Amino acid sequence: MSPSDSLGEPHSHVTQNTKWPNGNRFAFTIIDDTDTVKADTEKAALDRIRPVYDLLLEYGLKTTKTVWIMPGEKSRGCDLCLQNDKYLQWILDLRDKGVEIAIHGVAGKSSTRGEIVRALDFYRQVFGEYPSIHTNHVGNLDNLYWYQDRLVGAPALAYRAYNLVRRGRRGRSLGHKESSEYFWGNICRERISYVRNFTFRDVNTLRNDPWMPFHSPRHPFVREWFSASEGADLGQFVRLVSEPNQDRLMEERGACIAYTHFAFGFVRNGKVDPEFRALIRRLSQLPGYFVPVTKLLSHLKGPRAGQRHIQPKDLARLQRRWLRDRLLPT
Repeated sequence: MSPSDSLGEPHSHVTQNTKWPNGNRFAFTIIDDTDTVKADTEKAALDRIRPVYDLLLEYGLKTTKTVWIMPGEKSRGCDLCLQNDKYLQWILDLRDKGVEIAIHGVAGKSSTRGEIVRALDFYRQVFGEYPSIHTNHVGNLDNLYWYQDRLVGAPALAYRAYNLVRRGRRGRSLGHKESSEYFWGNICRERISYVRNFTFRDVNTLRNDPWMPFHSPRHPFVREWFSASEGADLGQFVRLVSEPNQDRLMEERGACIAYTHFAFGFVRNGKVDPEFRALIRRLSQLPGYFVPVTKLLSHLKGPRAGQRHIQPKDLARLQRRWLRDRLLPT
């Protein structure tokens, strides 16, 4: 049965029958966007995020961190990447402790096909495999199916108009355009398992996207998409994982993939924000399935082989749901 398209009624029937390993009652993970506020040194940038990972690992939360493989544009604060030896060693240490390492594009700038191939080869050389997860970085021309291209039909036109009129930007993504120097769609399809798409303000990601991970035939260069819950900075994150939301996520037997930027206010003067610390401590004491994103998505797929193709009517529902969440005021 497909979930109701009304967001007024919780889609409890979607998640109530979900079985989590070891008798757990919900699933929770985080994907950390590697965007940083500009820092003069790699030490300053690392000091802004390292204490958060120390805390998460202390409480047994295994999560996913995105990285850039190659340098970006220093003017955008996008220069901390795997080419930095100190940063690379820290990332390898995180990986050894169970943190999944994904990519946020290969750089904090637009990258050509050749640059992307070289960067992914470097990643494989370092980690022994290609990254399982890719997330697009706003403004990069090598993004795959971004801005209105993530949508199909009337929703695409509506979102394009919204970006032009309300936000004054005409976003372009060329990673899936075969005529572009930024095209790498076939490489993504061959090497990357999952790409992040929609984010919702609701803590129960699975409530809003019960089809994930799914393949959309209208977006052939992505093997499977997944959604996330929006916790972009410290303020949004603590609202997302508030105590009532934690309890509701557990009651609904749901799954939260929280998308955030740990560089955005979580650490001040070397100290993790106390409210964030308290919420993570409480969350860790609940019967949750705390695993990185790929492991969570693999569990949702279950024993099925190959891709789950989303039906056009379900894709339309998902798009409308996201547009309402994105465009309507809180």
